[in-house]
Parts: sequence; C-alpha cells; structure tokens
Amino acid sequence: MMSETMRTIVWHGPGQVTLEQRPVPYPDDGEVLIEVLYNGLCSTDYPIVEGQVEGSWHGMVLGHEPVGIVRAVGEGVVSPCVGERVILDTMLACGRCRFCRAGHTELCAHSDEIGFSVDGNWSDYAVLPAANVHVLPDAIDGIEGTMIEALTCQMGGIEALDIRFGETVAIIGSGLAALTFIQLLRLKGAGFVGIAMRDYPDRAALARQFGADQIVLSGEAGRFRESAQVQADEGFDVTIDAVGTQETTLTALSLARRGGRGLLYGLRRAVIDHFPLGDTIFRNLTLYGRTSAPWMWKPAIDLVARGAVQLGSMVGEVIALEGVPELLNSDRERGGPLKRVIRIRGN
Repeated sequence: MMSETMRTIVWHGPGQVTLEQRPVPYPDDGEVLIEVLYNGLCSTDYPIVEGQVEGSWHGMVLGHEPVGIVRAVGEGVVSPCVGERVILDTMLACGRCRFCRAGHTELCAHSDEIGFSVDGNWSDYAVLPAANVHVLPDAIDGIEGTMIEALTCQMGGIEALDIRFGETVAIIGSGLAALTFIQLLRLKGAGFVGIAMRDYPDRAALARQFGADQIVLSGEAGRFRESAQVQADEGFDVTIDAVGTQETTLTALSLARRGGRGLLYGLRRAVIDHFPLGDTIFRNLTLYGRTSAPWMWKPAIDLVARGAVQLGSMVGEVIALEGVPELLNSDRERGGPLKRVIRIRGN
C-alpha cells in the first residue's frame, strides 16, 4: 500500500535546501503518478539553488531528470500504462502561441519548466503530464535514463551546426555536455575533434575513449593550431563553448576560421563583456544558441538503446536522497564527480 506522505527535496532560498515530508499527490485528468526510482543532479540545479534562475520560487520542489514507474493514471490517459518506466520532457508550453502552433514548443514565450518554475521531482512520487513523458525501453537502465533529457538538448545543438564529413571541431569544456558532444560529432562524421579541458585525468580518459583527436589543458587552446588542416584554414570549421564564461566564449570564437560556425551551449554566466562584435561580423561567423530540442526525444532514446552513445560511463557517483541537502548547501566543488545520480526508490 502506498504511503500518504513522501520525502521531497525543497528549496527555500540560497543555501536553504531541506528534506521534507509532503502529501503524495494524485493524478488529475491527463496526468500520471510515477514512483521515482532515480533522478539526475544537473549542472543547472546549482544556479537554481544559488537563486540565479528567474522563475524559481521559495518552497519549490527541486529536480527535473526523473526515471520512474507509472503507478496511476488520470482520466483520458491512453499512454503510458501503469507499470511502464518513463522519463520526462520538462517543458510546459502554452500550446496557443505562434511557435507552439508551428510545432516549435521550444520557442514558446509563455512556457514553464518542471523543476525550474514548477515543482520538480526529487521526491518519492511525482505527478507529471502524460503528454510530457516517454517510455524508457528495457535496453536502457534507470541510471542512464536520467541523462537522456540533457542528451536531447545536446543533439539539438549538433543538429543546428549541420556537421559535414571531415570538418574540424574544437570544444571548450570538461563536463558531461563536452564529452557527449565528442560522441555526437563522431556519429555525424566530423574529422578532427579537439577538446580543451581542465586537468581531470579521468575525464581526459573518457574524451580519448569517445574519440577526441587532441586534448589540451584549458588556457592552452592555441595548441589546437598544431593540426595541419586547422593551420591551413587558420581556424576550425566549428567551435563549441560547453562552459559559458567570458573566457571560454571568447576563446571559442577566436578559434573559428573565417566563415566558421559556433555553438554557445554552456551557461555558467548569463552575460559576458567585450563581445567581439566587429571580429564576428568581418570574419562572417555564424553563431547558434541552443537549449531544448523536443523533436530529439525519439532519436536520443534510440541512440542510447543501441549503444551508439554511452552515458553510463560518465556517472561518477550515486547518492541517497537524504544526502542532497548537505551537498547543495555546501560550496560548489570543482572537479567532483562528472555526473551525480540520486537513488530515490531504485534498487
């Protein structure tokens, strides 16, 4: 029998993350109730906890990367079925604006997002819109499933760049996104792939495993120009900033060749100074910004199920739900586990 209360992780302001008991919700029309097995701890959860994300509010339940089993469904729900494992698309679009009507819900100006501006799911149970969940196939384990939402975003960024066979690519970053980009670029047929990252030997080993041709330390990105093709072109066909600071953004732009393309993906800082406007114009650079890519859910699930993209090897630590407040109320560590997953009701 299901308990009437459940454990939840609640944000009350910077440095005020607590474990609390709340009533177990019940699904309304068009909703499903899931028992949460695992949930990811995303890099974007840290800015929320620090009070940097507009729309987040004190008393909000955190979390947005759940894997759970459907335990009950509301009226009108045909899929998923009770007993199926599901993962979550967090975007709650209005469905009425010009962009939604054209099928581009990622551009909705009136959207909310679960775990950002609406209660999340670091909890034993959660009610979710049935339209926002995707069935997780048996070939993908629960821990890997927590990482698919982020993968859809990264795939949207790579799709925008329209990678051509043999192109040269430079990535700035040491995190999950940067390492995933290496795998996606190889699948798309990129030629030379270099990555500038912090001195983390375990992450460098993963970068080599995933197919990086050259790994340099952050701050030494100029060494990328040792590649003959990059020298001939005076830069890279494509550059990716997977960090999002002033230094990394400017470095990524400086590495692009004339007529090159750049992806601004990392968001450590929302604003940078001294943007090289003239250089961007006169070198004819094309820049892309990408976050949500809702059309990528099916291909993302397929890639992971077939083993074409490896996610599980990037999980560095699995923690208990009770350990989350202490972790998030402390100063953010540098060089900690690449990806943390929270075990909630999973085995």
